[in-house]
Amino acid sequence: MAKIANGVHKVLYFRKLGEASEAAKLVFQTEHSKSYSRDRESTPTKDGAVQGSAALEDEVSVTALQSVKDPTFTMLEDSIVEDYPVEMWEVDLADRDSSEGSTKFGAEYRQGYISEWEATNGSEDNPEVEGTFLTSGTRQKGRVTLPDGDIETLNYVFHDILADDPADDGLASDDEEEDEGGGEETP
Repeated sequence: MAKIANGVHKVLYFRKLGEASEAAKLVFQTEHSKSYSRDRESTPTKDGAVQGSAALEDEVSVTALQSVKDPTFTMLEDSIVEDYPVEMWEVDLADRDSSEGSTKFGAEYRQGYISEWEATNGSEDNPEVEGTFLTSGTRQKGRVTLPDGDIETLNYVFHDILADDPADDGLASDDEEEDEGGGEETP
């Protein structure tokens, strides 16, 4: 049976293209959207219309609350000002595979440029940032390993009811930390 996807399970990671460092997520992401468009042209001929198509345009928009200090925010803002390319991954936390000894997640990978970046700082609202990423070439699909500690900060993901998928995140992480403390509960 088909399941409805949960948007909170899809998180964007970024890295300056060519930099030898772990990619990092833009903190406090509230939403992102992907849009694809391709112009189609029809040329009338004496034998009937002939169809042609232009290049695919692949755009990802992201909205986030601004953090007091987020190096990914700074890198993305600098990328549009200094005009350098970035890498982007859309990681699906619900698409989890631990079958080969390490946990990997389904992801889409893109290279491209930030084409729009707007930070708003209203007096009554949380400061937000909205950005647009334009993909160069075609996105690729694969699996990624998340940096240490990110699973805990990204909340828990959906687990099956079968014994081979026990919850080891979310509240389970908190319970483990309490158990490690060695203290007794007081009534």
